[in-house]
Amino acid sequence: MSREEVVGFFKAYQDAFNALDGDAVAELWHVPSGITDKQSTVWWADDAPMRANHHALCKIYRGLNYGRADHQITAFHPLGSDHAFADVRWTLRRQDGSVLQQFGTGYHLIRGPRGPQVLLCTAYEEDYKEMTPHAAV
Repeated sequence: MSREEVVGFFKAYQDAFNALDGDAVAELWHVPSGITDKQSTVWWADDAPMRANHHALCKIYRGLNYGRADHQITAFHPLGSDHAFADVRWTLRRQDGSVLQQFGTGYHLIRGPRGPQVLLCTAYEEDYKEMTPHAAV
């Protein structure tokens, strides 16, 4: 998987979250897939619970006066033609522009039927006091 594909993927991922569109976010996840953080690990074997998680996360963001997310790819490792790993720094801002959250996330991407999709996500450095409850927990 090329760096250009991964850059395009994360632009689409950011845009989906900036629209708070749980379905658009879910379309960028592979089934099966998983997410892990310092509190838990969740594996989704089918689409419905994974999609419900992304709808719940968008709902949490709405309740926190979410305005937008911006990202920076800090590391990229191609893993053959159909996989890649990317480490991404996220900055979430409220509608007034103040910082809601800054954290890092590692993504193992796989080429799915619609292009790159998240196979495994490892979230780190999230402030759970600010973001509780997290949809994936």
